[in-house]
Amino acid sequence: MNTNTQQIKKKLFPNLSYYDRAIKYPYPTPDYAFSFFNGKFLKGIHLDLEGRIPILSVGSNRAPIQLHRKFTFKQDICVTPATLYDSDVSYAASISSYGSMPATQWPSIGTTVDLNVLWLTKEQLDLMHLTEAVGVAYDFVKMKPGTVKIKDFKYNGDIYGYVSIPGVFPFELKKPKRLKEISGFNTKLKAIDEETALTFLMNLLEPKQDDLSIWIRNVIDNKDYRLTLHDKLKLKALRPKNPNWEIINVRMNGSLII
Repeated sequence: MNTNTQQIKKKLFPNLSYYDRAIKYPYPTPDYAFSFFNGKFLKGIHLDLEGRIPILSVGSNRAPIQLHRKFTFKQDICVTPATLYDSDVSYAASISSYGSMPATQWPSIGTTVDLNVLWLTKEQLDLMHLTEAVGVAYDFVKMKPGTVKIKDFKYNGDIYGYVSIPGVFPFELKKPKRLKEISGFNTKLKAIDEETALTFLMNLLEPKQDDLSIWIRNVIDNKDYRLTLHDKLKLKALRPKNPNWEIINVRMNGSLII
């Protein structure tokens, strides 16, 4: 393994503690197309995308480390850069099984966001539905035509994605916040990082707790407590009035990962 390969692996596949996995969300993501192919991470498109289903990634599904957790290198997948139009990426009114406050779309006229699209087989999409807890945490959606454009080549077919069922979380002044780590143009929301978002959430939900690492450990280890937080967050959530997507009903096979 040469030095450049080692540096890429260290950056894109870091060894994270439970705490860093929570606060480093949505994780390092390259600005180029990449593939998991024949058990390796490779720069570029190394698969035939014909017949695969394109899924817009707005949060950690953009990142090689998260895709490796979900699919491992045993699965061949491909990711290509894309631009999302007239929406921003905001913090959802939920908390993940690994302690992060996840991302979701939020309509924002004139805003563009640099994201990517994950190309999956039908079997891989079924697994993705389980990891996204479709029907509980996220809806599976079809994006409106023109709201997502692939950067590397021309594509005119449908593009799908996942959107938080409760909606976005309102911070100060009852407004959502965008994820600081995700670049965008003409953004209208204040940007904060994951650690700041989680600290705000902890102070709101558990004002007597002052140690973020201890609170995150409890969120991860205690599923009943985590689901109780979900219920509290749903009551505070903001829903979009004019979404850029259409909800698609899907039939689930397997147990949700929540």
